[in-house]
Amino acid sequence: MYYYLHGMITMHTATSIVVECHGVGYDCLVSHPEDYPIGESLFVFVSYYCHEDDQFFVGFKTMEEKDLYQKLISVKGIGPKTALAALSASSVNRLQDAINNSEENYLIRLPGIGRKNASQIILDLKGKLTLPSTITNTGEKNLDLAYDGLKGLGFKDKEIQEAFDSITERGLSVQEYMSLSLKAFNRK
Repeated sequence: MYYYLHGMITMHTATSIVVECHGVGYDCLVSHPEDYPIGESLFVFVSYYCHEDDQFFVGFKTMEEKDLYQKLISVKGIGPKTALAALSASSVNRLQDAINNSEENYLIRLPGIGRKNASQIILDLKGKLTLPSTITNTGEKNLDLAYDGLKGLGFKDKEIQEAFDSITERGLSVQEYMSLSLKAFNRK
């Protein structure tokens, strides 16, 4: 439903940030609010949660963090706030390693996760968590964000890599990378 918000970070709380987009401030729960500098214009990847008596955005700095969050909430007994608390108390890579290596004792030290939940997480997710594709770690933030955007539109890694290979310029904006990539897809 929602993929990301692009706007200025206007405030922090202990567990959330406010992203102002076209005059509207969106409150997003995040794992590390201090990673979002106030006054900067950023892309914040989001997941929208809506239940009977509660609705909120959960924000992420990277697609890897969002992907891990989505996988965690797919596990029976793990809700959005528990998944976010786990991400707040750990790093994405360390959490993935703990799951892939069946480190139940590490998982039960995370807030809101007991032995039963830790076992279920390992059972459901072990071997299903992959490290990000090398294409996403180009070292150029805008190119990485463009990759995430194209992935969200349904393009495959190979297609995106071919489109990026056809772009000779670097240092472009996210929109320019996406626009040039879409033009490359249309030429095929």
